[in-house]
Amino acid sequence: MQYDVDLDALQGFIDESNDSLQGIEADFIALEDDPGNSEIINRIFRPVHSLKGNSGFFGLTNINKFSHRLENLLDACRKGDILINKKIIDILLKGVEYLQAMLTRAQKDPSQVAFLPEEKEFLSRVEAVQPISATGSVQSVITLEHLLHEFLDLGQNIYTHPLIPGLLDKIEKANIDLQTIIEAKKQKGPSSAYSSDNQYFLHDKDFSSQIAQFGLVLDLLNNKKAADKELLLTFAQALAEVSEALKGNSSIAGTLDELFGMRNFLDDTLMVSSDEYNILCRNLLNSVIGCFEARTRSGSTRLGEILIEQHLVSNAQISAALGQQKKIGELLIEQGVLQENDLKKALAIQDKRALDAHIKENKSVEQTKTIRIDQARLDNFADSVGGLYISLDSLNFVKKQLEAADLTNFGLVARFDGIIHALDEQLEKLHLNIMSIRRVPVKSLFQRFPKVVRQLSTSLNKEVRFTITGEETVIDKDLLEKIENPLVHILRNSLDHGLEAPGARKKSGKSEQGNLTLHARADENNVYLVIEDDGLGIDPQKMKTVALRKGFMPAEELEQLSDRELINLVFRPGFSSAEKVSEVSGRGVGMDVVMSGLKECNGTIQLDSTIGKGTTVSLTVPLTKTLVTKDAMLAESGEETYAIPSDEITTVIETGNIIPLLAENNCIAYDGTILRLVELNTFFYPKASSILSDPSDKVVVICKPYGIGLLVDRILSHQKIVAKEFGNGYKKLQKINGVCGYTIMGNDDIILIADIKEIAEHAA
Repeated sequence: MQYDVDLDALQGFIDESNDSLQGIEADFIALEDDPGNSEIINRIFRPVHSLKGNSGFFGLTNINKFSHRLENLLDACRKGDILINKKIIDILLKGVEYLQAMLTRAQKDPSQVAFLPEEKEFLSRVEAVQPISATGSVQSVITLEHLLHEFLDLGQNIYTHPLIPGLLDKIEKANIDLQTIIEAKKQKGPSSAYSSDNQYFLHDKDFSSQIAQFGLVLDLLNNKKAADKELLLTFAQALAEVSEALKGNSSIAGTLDELFGMRNFLDDTLMVSSDEYNILCRNLLNSVIGCFEARTRSGSTRLGEILIEQHLVSNAQISAALGQQKKIGELLIEQGVLQENDLKKALAIQDKRALDAHIKENKSVEQTKTIRIDQARLDNFADSVGGLYISLDSLNFVKKQLEAADLTNFGLVARFDGIIHALDEQLEKLHLNIMSIRRVPVKSLFQRFPKVVRQLSTSLNKEVRFTITGEETVIDKDLLEKIENPLVHILRNSLDHGLEAPGARKKSGKSEQGNLTLHARADENNVYLVIEDDGLGIDPQKMKTVALRKGFMPAEELEQLSDRELINLVFRPGFSSAEKVSEVSGRGVGMDVVMSGLKECNGTIQLDSTIGKGTTVSLTVPLTKTLVTKDAMLAESGEETYAIPSDEITTVIETGNIIPLLAENNCIAYDGTILRLVELNTFFYPKASSILSDPSDKVVVICKPYGIGLLVDRILSHQKIVAKEFGNGYKKLQKINGVCGYTIMGNDDIILIADIKEIAEHAA
């Protein structure tokens, strides 16, 4: 059977649904800690409610029915009919997993809408959840009052206790609902936001005819009369047009959804006469009408109110003026009760308030407009920008040739130079913009981890307080995906090896609940991710014993290692200190995967640990996967030219200006540190010279953070380069030690980019 659906729209729906479902997973964990928080429940309820409605539009009946059941469960939790506990959170989290799986199936084949057996079984579990038996009475309110008095007498603060504020919120909501019902019963005719004396506008577009249909329905509801088919049709059309006009207003979206569901019962006499349905319907209609600006058809009321407010005229004078045909301001001036200057001031106030209201309304419906872009297209765009930089360098090369030709037309050369500078500035802006588009907040990844930590801690029977900070830190989207597995591995290790069981923590004087934190921050170049626990810490001597037992290193070599070096043995492939294999860890696969995963994105890792106090794992990854451009120094060594990234250079000094070289010319003293000297040409061509050549006529490029100084023949220039990776048919070049890519110069020369970190590691 052919499935007739707009595939682009379907893909957009699936992407947005997956994003919203991932966004609420962390809210479930927060809800378990604060079950009375109605704001969290509403945050979870909204995307499930939207998924129910939108899935029906695409004919995805399984998702529609499944999300409807979850919505009912959430609604019962929201009303307090079902007690939120670990069991309910487990069910809701599992339900979200099934919804995500259904969305994946729909993406592959929208016609496959059947439930899987496990999904049917899950729905039975949802139906089996029973609401709390209603055993309360009026006496319960009286008892609550006495208990609160007693609680306060004991010196307790009712607002710091997790139970009471949520309870008071529910009571307040019940009070408001009761008051609404009572007022509706007291009134001869229930209030209506609609008046036939008004015109209704949105952004200066007249919606009076549509809102008039709302007024007709309100009149029928006030008299508890059912609508006929003709009114039902005209109201449905008006509702659709109003809904389209308010599409950007997220605050009214839920109201419109409910109103769409209620409209089908407006011709049902039994439903219309029901107080619950009738009041709800009128409240929904009034809320929608309230989104429109009501203007009196004469246009004089507002000015009159302002004049009275400013004590310029009286109510009686306004009433007398309204009975005549001219504008109210003109009439009041003619009658001698108002001065022209006073009128101008009042009109200025009227204009200001109208403008303020208009701006406020626009802000309330303002939404960030986004567009989904295929990442491959974005990468191609970035490559094109890189190509423009190479072309710009070619223009610089041509400029130098023109200067060398000693042309007499200096004005032409100067103009050419000005064009190059202007183009360089525009390219810089374009470069910054394309890089910012690639960057996304780490929140989209971090919000998945509370669920992971919860599941792992449950399987390990450990109590954990998991804290996340720095979620707004941005990083290249490609790198965000690459750091997910390393972060999961580290969190698993912290939970399994780091944090102790509640009993063990209690014996050592710690709280039974362990602390695990994930923090992110960034500077202009890098993103820093820190995972910290307050667990056992890593014992260097235990690491030495494991390494010896597994034959990683001879005993004499292990004795030479510092505590930090022993701890860092965890990054060796196959190394595991776990005493038993579990579902979580202990197979010797983990931290080496972290290391290799970080290498893919040019990241580094640092491990710090104190026995009995805990472990801190610090990851550093570049802010952007591949910078389109970077500043570099071009240096000549031997017969080759190399690009050295400027941000890795501390300084450059000539060998004649430094302290004499030490230890047979292979190291140098700089700023209180001994640095190893590496001749760049010898590093890349070891067979070219077995002995370090005379450095007296060379230049030393100091790279202090890496503990080395690079010996080169001369510095050619400092300039911006386009960094490119080896790909396609040149992947074997990725294996060259000490090279992290290449760049193309304006004269078409290909220059290798030196990887200082790797050079330092091999030199050591």
